[in-house]
Amino acid sequence: MPNSSTIRRQVAGTQQLTLAPLTGSVISTTATAFQLNNNALTLTGGGVIPLSAGVTGLYAGTGQVLHISAAGKFTGAADDDLTLTLYEVPASLLPIANTLAGAQTFTNWNSLGASSSIAIDGVSGGFTFDARVQLSSTGQLDGQYTVQIDGAAPTAWSHTTTVTGLVGEQDLNFVLVATLGVGGAATILTLDEFRLDWE
Repeated sequence: MPNSSTIRRQVAGTQQLTLAPLTGSVISTTATAFQLNNNALTLTGGGVIPLSAGVTGLYAGTGQVLHISAAGKFTGAADDDLTLTLYEVPASLLPIANTLAGAQTFTNWNSLGASSSIAIDGVSGGFTFDARVQLSSTGQLDGQYTVQIDGAAPTAWSHTTTVTGLVGEQDLNFVLVATLGVGGAATILTLDEFRLDWE
């Protein structure tokens, strides 16, 4: 990506503070946020950790574009469907409780946009979610997003849901949530990379 700088980046893995996969047998059909692995010894340190822009003075009212991107894959998804939703989470709701599937209530989380439910009826495939947003000096977050799932044509760029009343840059915290249509036990969703860049 030309003229961009990475602010935050999370990647998949088995180590502490890498992104854990979501399995259909655990999340079933309940909307569930991707989260980080706990430390295997202490069982702490993981949970839903948003991508946060930080309070830098670079984003609010400057016209600076933030690019939130997610890329992942699924396996074992026989006759299932997938919906992806990107949320903005206000700083007042952090930290997010470290809970298992579906325990996030999403109360006062702001949905920026979601894919439609798209069939992922195959042995394996991929997905991407891209959003570009700007924060005004009055705390309004606007932008556009597109989604591509399992080889289906990417969705046309759509306007994000406008979020108002944000306190400032501290509210620029982003979480990706997945929902399965069937939640088959063999379905595994892996978020390979979730990143926040400024452009």
